[in-house]
Amino acid sequence: MVDVETIISWILRAGVLVSAALMAIGLFINPSIIWMGVLVLALTPFIRVLMAGLYFLGQKDAPYFVIALYVILVLVISSLMKM
Repeated sequence: MVDVETIISWILRAGVLVSAALMAIGLFINPSIIWMGVLVLALTPFIRVLMAGLYFLGQKDAPYFVIALYVILVLVISSLMKM
């Protein structure tokens, strides 16, 4: 079985690689695709915290699950405030 740190590291790597690929494609095809790459890059930390929270929920580790929920709440509120 793969541990949660490995899964999270693959999520972060995949987010950065997909984001870079979209931005590179956007340079040659359509500049609006660049924004999709930026969006993927911005969502990568959110997905990382979400996966950690689900892991803590599965492990029945309530304090860390609550902390993960708090971090998700802070990320969502800060994103909404920038709009």
